[in-house]
Amino acid sequence: MNQLNDSLDDLIFGDRREAPVAPPAAYAAVQATYFEKCGKCRGTGQTPWGVCFRCKGQKGKTFKTAPEDRAANRAAAADRAARRDQETIAAFTAAQPEVAAWIEAQRGRFDFAAKMRDAVIRYGSLTDGQLAACVRLLEKDKARAAERIERTQNAPQVDTAGIDRLKVAFDKARAYAAAKAPGLAIRNPKITIGGMTISPAKAESKNPGALYVKSGGEYLGKIADGKFLSVQGCSPAQREQVLKFVADPAEAAKVYGQETGVCCVCNATLKSKWRLAGIGPVCAEKMGWAGLAEDFGGLPE
Repeated sequence: MNQLNDSLDDLIFGDRREAPVAPPAAYAAVQATYFEKCGKCRGTGQTPWGVCFRCKGQKGKTFKTAPEDRAANRAAAADRAARRDQETIAAFTAAQPEVAAWIEAQRGRFDFAAKMRDAVIRYGSLTDGQLAACVRLLEKDKARAAERIERTQNAPQVDTAGIDRLKVAFDKARAYAAAKAPGLAIRNPKITIGGMTISPAKAESKNPGALYVKSGGEYLGKIADGKFLSVQGCSPAQREQVLKFVADPAEAAKVYGQETGVCCVCNATLKSKWRLAGIGPVCAEKMGWAGLAEDFGGLPE
């Protein structure tokens, strides 16, 4: 017996309804869903340590929107947030142009400035204390910049001809090392005199073509654009010694070696006749000074 209490003849061979029947008002169509595997457990629901913490063992998540739509929505939200941040920064810049410019210039290397920018984006402004701190730091930077300009203007001039000869000697030292050890990394050549080292700046550095002066690893200044730009920690005696050396590098190297018995290129002790020359035979060849009789008064045989 059937559940509809109708005869099978009536159900099978009776009148047929041609038009579709409208669903009841309470009917809701099943919405398509999209399942994505968990990226942590790769859709297994398990990790070597047990149930996956991210998906809780469900192997993934089910979404009502397609992955492409969700990605587009995220991108649109990010764009809106970026525009909102730019508008906030622009409003703050209009109100505090100097502070805003300082924050933008310093935020890449100064954590405090980066945090102040984040505060502006989040709150639209800075507190009185934050703004005062930024102004103090800004004024200090201005003072340091003015000091650098004054120091550059008042920096002593160096003998450019001597600088050129020293740079040529450094270039020859690099070429000598490359020829002796092809394929190996070449150490940057340097001169040591009076506890200070003078070395050429690397080509990829901030100051290509300059010469750096250091003392025991402490930076004393640089020689660039015809001037010795020393720092405050460089004493007058050190400054004078550097200027004297770069005026005539070969002669200064010879005198230093004769007086101290130490080669200024490799710091080795000079023995017998080479102390008279002020430089060792290998270093003399490496720096291109071996044949400069006018500088050394002739190297000993």
